[in-house]
Amino acid sequence: MSRVFEALQRANPELSRPVDRFEEAPDDVSQFAAALTGQFAALEDAPSFAIPESPEARLIAWTDPNSMAAERLRALSSKLRHAQQRQSVKKLLVTSAVRGDGKSAISANLAITLATHGEKTLLIDGDLHQPTLAKTLGIDGERGFATWHKNPGRISDHLHRAQGTPLWFLPAGICLEQPLTLIQSEKTAELLKELSAWFSWIVIDSPPLVPLTDANIWANMSDAVLLLARQGLTPKRAFLKGVESIDRSKLFGVIMNDASTNEERYYQAYYSGKTAANRVSNISS
Repeated sequence: MSRVFEALQRANPELSRPVDRFEEAPDDVSQFAAALTGQFAALEDAPSFAIPESPEARLIAWTDPNSMAAERLRALSSKLRHAQQRQSVKKLLVTSAVRGDGKSAISANLAITLATHGEKTLLIDGDLHQPTLAKTLGIDGERGFATWHKNPGRISDHLHRAQGTPLWFLPAGICLEQPLTLIQSEKTAELLKELSAWFSWIVIDSPPLVPLTDANIWANMSDAVLLLARQGLTPKRAFLKGVESIDRSKLFGVIMNDASTNEERYYQAYYSGKTAANRVSNISS
């Protein structure tokens, strides 16, 4: 299962510093809200999809809310909402040191968890090398971020809306160029700025930190970073190298995948015994 460690608060004092979240003049706010009206309508008109409930999808935040993993995700989302109240935390990057640590599954489940609290959430597949989220969600992922980048138009035309919860998804799309060129372009920075005005949360699933540099570019444009590691499998040297490559002021926390604790066993027994245990242990990407 996934044990969420507390944010590295000692290394991240910025997330505890209060800020004034409403600095715009009233007239500016009114004009800004009016300009967004059409975009909000476009979001509601996005093609919808049903969140898969098959075990293969591993979306336990949706299918098994009484599991220990789902409870850990709720605890993490609570910490994120608390940080958002004190600091402008909205764009979250989920990454790992190496491939196979479970970042994509955690990204999807975290986005679902935030959305089930009624907060408008966008999940972005930022792994243009090996995107997996479209398949997980049962969506045609040919059109998305990369195709929008090649033929700019309304980004809302590339979004998909989940049924029953305020969750939207932007696939990676088919990337025919060097992914790093797209990610570090000014267009991408402007896109994230625009999307930040539409959503309460933006969760970005990126490639692993080693050996690619894509995740570091996404991290520079994000407000906070969640770093994944798989207990017993993630090489220590690769993990430490990944930590060193991240701006410590943005490292919100570390998630250990496949961790096992006495608390987990109690929680599983309290709810549904071995069934929950099996589902929890299968969170991976």
